[in-house]
Amino acid sequence: MLKNMLLIIMTVCLNTAGQFMMKAGINKIGKIELSRFFEYLPRVATSGFVLGGFFAYAVSAALWIVILSRAELSWAFPMVSLSYVLTAILSPALLGESFSVQRFIGILVICLGVFLVGRTFSGQ
Repeated sequence: MLKNMLLIIMTVCLNTAGQFMMKAGINKIGKIELSRFFEYLPRVATSGFVLGGFFAYAVSAALWIVILSRAELSWAFPMVSLSYVLTAILSPALLGESFSVQRFIGILVICLGVFLVGRTFSGQ
């Protein structure tokens, strides 16, 4: 179980890092109108931060395949929601985003759910 948890933590960290890298890249590009998405595509596709974010996702996906070979999906997938927690906690510090009491309570609910699901692990 410890190896699986380590893989989950690595996946969560890579997922979160990928989100922050893509957000940094998009912040440099600016607001993208959906109706003009393809006009922005060359800038998005050549952004180092966006590409770095996709690379982090690719590594995360490879680790996810390993996790799925070792653990039940109904246990493993809820664990990935910790990336929501990490992103919400780091966003105010790294991006200057707001963090309300309501958001904090929602994060606590996610953590409680992950804790409860985590106690049900039955490795293969």
